Amino acid sequence: MTSPSRSGILSSRVDLSGAQLGTGFKGDFQNVVVQASALLPNYTSAPNTLITLPAMAAGGYTAEPVGWLVQADHPITSAQITDARHRAAAAGITIETRTGPDRTLQHLRDYATLAGMLVALGVLAMTIGLIRSETTGDLRTLAAVGASSATRRTLNAASAGALALLGGILGTAAAYLALIAWHWHDISYLNKPPYANLALLILALPAVAVAGAWLLGRTPINIARRPLE
Repeated sequence: MTSPSRSGILSSRVDLSGAQLGTGFKGDFQNVVVQASALLPNYTSAPNTLITLPAMAAGGYTAEPVGWLVQADHPITSAQITDARHRAAAAGITIETRTGPDRTLQHLRDYATLAGMLVALGVLAMTIGLIRSETTGDLRTLAAVGASSATRRTLNAASAGALALLGGILGTAAAYLALIAWHWHDISYLNKPPYANLALLILALPAVAVAGAWLLGRTPINIARRPLE
């Protein structure tokens, strides 16, 4: 790990390799060493990228306050936040508050994952139903040659699991391709994948599909003969 004293920039972002530091007026851009730090926040308005003091001294820069970060040792009340907003508006500035980790996106992701799984299972059930309607004769042939009910249920469960696994992989790949295209200029947004949600889609969905097809799938118990024309 690079020492902070030798680094020009400290950042929580990991897409700043090759960054240069300069004023932009005299063409004095210089390559700097960027050190990634997990201690800096990832919030939009919080300072997630800092210039080190040695880099400022080397470039002749002067620090000027452009904002304030206030941390309280206790939760700030709604009345205090409202009063602060009014004071800030009167002074022509804006404020943002955060009382703790924001779980809104996490909850939305969880709900979207569950909804997607339910939709996928519904589509999968209809697909398996269509496949069974086309292969009823084959299943009866298996019953005629002595295949047990467990064997026929295994075929149904394998078909459902394979389709669910393929759907989960293709859906995840398509979603990530769309996210990469949308966040192309800041790909670090995807540095922390939601492993639990991805596991639900790629692993849990096929497992539920296999269990459902095994337990709920009905296999023909009699042998039918096609009527002669």
